Amino acid sequence: MKLRTILVDDEPWCMEQFEMECTDTNIELLGKFESAKEALGYVGEHGVDLAFLDVEMPEMSGIILGKKLRKIRPDIIVIYISGYEKYLSDAILDVKADYYLLKPYSHQDIADVLDRARLLSGRLRKRVSVHTFGVFDLFVDGQLVEFTNQKSKELFALCIDNGGGEVMMKEVVDLLWEGRQYDERVKGLYRKAVIYLRMILKEYGVEYIFGSKRGSCHVNREEISCDYFDVLDGKNIKDTLFDGRYMMNYSWGEETCGRLCHMAAAHLAD
Repeated sequence: MKLRTILVDDEPWCMEQFEMECTDTNIELLGKFESAKEALGYVGEHGVDLAFLDVEMPEMSGIILGKKLRKIRPDIIVIYISGYEKYLSDAILDVKADYYLLKPYSHQDIADVLDRARLLSGRLRKRVSVHTFGVFDLFVDGQLVEFTNQKSKELFALCIDNGGGEVMMKEVVDLLWEGRQYDERVKGLYRKAVIYLRMILKEYGVEYIFGSKRGSCHVNREEISCDYFDVLDGKNIKDTLFDGRYMMNYSWGEETCGRLCHMAAAHLAD
């Protein structure tokens, strides 16, 4: 699989040279950006595996851009390009850049760094990405998953909210079919949502991220990249895109949202 790549450099001739040297390499160059802000907006809406960034740019330095990209996509591979070795050392220490290229570079230099990037990508890449801050959405390989059955989407969201642990059928019914009697009919609705969820995940080739057994279901947390899971795993909430909103699609998400807001307030007070 080709690495989905962007290049950000305020000098067009540098980008032309880079593209020329990348001929016959295993990357898919999605875009070239002279503006760091445009690159940031693009990555926020598209699946990007790899970013080549110039260190010195007038609008926004490559170091600041790298930090912002990591907040949006923690698994993105960042490679800096510069003609000055001292800037590269700053990038490596400050942003923890994965690799670097020192100008002038050759086709072989790019090939070597891409070989290492592919090895790193194989360890980092998770095909499934879940966004919970704001509205809840599921992405596979950067593509938004469109659910034809909204209860199956909500079921998956509830499993995410539970942090990957088992969610019991009774709990699902109480939240997704609030006010309904817990009888065979409503249990049938639950089973139907499970079947639909399995079907759509299989359609995208990621059925392994969800599991169910008699009376419960869960997500396989280790297979999913998720902003909420990052916080559960110890990431400082101020280093995420949390802005006080969480799973706005679902009223039952308000409890978790309250906890996240409390965490954010506590960090601001520190």
